[in-house]
Amino acid sequence: MTSLIDAGTSIVVLNAGTQAFFGTNAWNFATDSWFGRPKSPATDSSWEISLFEIVTTLTGMDTSTHGFGSSGAGLKLGPAIQKNLKANGPTALATVIIAPVAAKLLKRVARRPIRDANKILKMTGIQQSLGVKV
Repeated sequence: MTSLIDAGTSIVVLNAGTQAFFGTNAWNFATDSWFGRPKSPATDSSWEISLFEIVTTLTGMDTSTHGFGSSGAGLKLGPAIQKNLKANGPTALATVIIAPVAAKLLKRVARRPIRDANKILKMTGIQQSLGVKV
């Protein structure tokens, strides 16, 4: 059974990690420029790196910049990650530490409402059909 609180915590931690290393959120990192999807404002600078940029650069498919970002300056992956870690690392580290603690605290403080919500989900059949709980 998947807990929605735990899933939300995992998403927050994942976003913090991709923000720290690649300068963008997990969704834009994973989906920008794939299948004709245009770059979003979240990955349109030299320091904001998408998975598509990494794959096309490492496989030699990128003939326009031979690097990352939109400037065409040929920015390399290492310096871009170092810059992102300096800019976003402390915030991401705090998020990675605080988010699970906050989720655990929420589960303790809101134990009764969570139990009631889970009972409602179970009575309606949603819990069994989707395999989730609060």
